[in-house]
Amino acid sequence: MTALLDAGRGVPKQVGARALDALEPIGSGPGCPPTARGRISDYVYDELCEAIRSLHLQPRAPLSHAAIAMWLGVSRAPVQEAFTRLADQRLITIVPRVRSQVAPISMTDVRDAVFVRNSLETEAFRRAIAACHVDVSELQSVVDLNRAAFDRRDAHAFFETDELLHRLVFDLAGLSHLWGFVRGMKINLDRLRHLSLGVAVDDPALCIEHQAIADALANRDEDAGIAAIHVHSHRALADCARFRTSFPDYFAP
Repeated sequence: MTALLDAGRGVPKQVGARALDALEPIGSGPGCPPTARGRISDYVYDELCEAIRSLHLQPRAPLSHAAIAMWLGVSRAPVQEAFTRLADQRLITIVPRVRSQVAPISMTDVRDAVFVRNSLETEAFRRAIAACHVDVSELQSVVDLNRAAFDRRDAHAFFETDELLHRLVFDLAGLSHLWGFVRGMKINLDRLRHLSLGVAVDDPALCIEHQAIADALANRDEDAGIAAIHVHSHRALADCARFRTSFPDYFAP
């Protein structure tokens, strides 16, 4: 089984085993020559990472080399390479000759990701306000788009603008390269965030925190910015018990 998100509310729902047929690859898609998308195994890895991150592939969903190869229009060899990389990151579990499946959400990884994200974004904020000129106009535009997504309860747009907002903090600090590192290590955190999107688009506190970060940048207010980032980055942990009760199979013991 796989899980898809309700487009308006971000609530996982069960769908049939052929759900991969209904998913569109996030990258170039089947049939695109390898030279246009790098190594085929990298392409497969990226697609699976994003499907796992977004809960399109739910925790404990069975994985088949043949099904993934058919979905992405590739051979089984790059799928095997991608599976090995994902297993090394504890995003899938493989029992040779028995089964492969999406790994449950590791709360240890979630807590580690919150720590790293909070620490790096705090330092990025400090560097940004120390710059000679800080133009927060683009970031404020994204905050406004995020609020608009919240107002219309568009969970997907809300998540994407949230991501862009935080990436821009790193950009303003001249640390754009670090955002890729942060995003790569917070996949389990993002799975929890996707699980909570139905709640997030009903909670104005998130939008208030986004505006507080933008205001602190504009005013070069270090204390206010660090406080807002700390509260915001730890918010995903606040309601974790509720989701562990509602979706017990999604989480590692």
